[in-house]
Amino acid sequence: MESGYFSRFEAVIFDLDGTLVHSEHVWDAAKTEVLAQYGQSITVAQLWAYLGRGLSDFLDEVFGKPLSGETKREIANKIGAAADNLLPKMRTPVDGAADFLRDLHSIGLRIAICSSSPRRHIESAVKDLQIQDQVDVITSGADLPRGKPDPLPYLRTLEHLGISAAMACAIEDSPSGVASAMSAGLTVLAVGPGCSGPEFQRCALQSESFLDLNGVVAEFIEDA
Repeated sequence: MESGYFSRFEAVIFDLDGTLVHSEHVWDAAKTEVLAQYGQSITVAQLWAYLGRGLSDFLDEVFGKPLSGETKREIANKIGAAADNLLPKMRTPVDGAADFLRDLHSIGLRIAICSSSPRRHIESAVKDLQIQDQVDVITSGADLPRGKPDPLPYLRTLEHLGISAAMACAIEDSPSGVASAMSAGLTVLAVGPGCSGPEFQRCALQSESFLDLNGVVAEFIEDA
């Protein structure tokens, strides 16, 4: 792996769902299952619009009105419990992602994960990917008053890393995650299916796959 592009940074912050593991379809299934119990159906457009985001605004959208904090917590807990059952069976690694993370760690970069998922799901994925020894910091948006696309999750991650935004970059695969990271002042690399599209043009790097990223990084080095 070419490492020159990353020499300007001290840390790389990874998103989780869709970036390190294929799990958005699992969350979609958990949301659909639980909200059906409340007589609510979910459209594909709603699922896409809230990709990579927390549940608060999503639930207001689905129900068509602001819900109380107590109601949101009740529904979120049920969705989380449904995901607990589904994730071990349905979650799969993103090709090349864990290896790329290990490569970055091997050249001296600190690694963090900033995700909207509950902490227990992040820690479970980290264990499944066998990257426990590489990850220094985990931030769960579910633990915070505001999640992506608000910058707070990334600002909190930087705080735990003890560095400025200029010294880190974020790897994301969703528009809401990109918005969160950029609002926190981070350089953002968009990696994943669809990330070469116009929605991600403001990112410093666009790639459809981690398996193609070495070549993309080499282009940056040549252009520097």
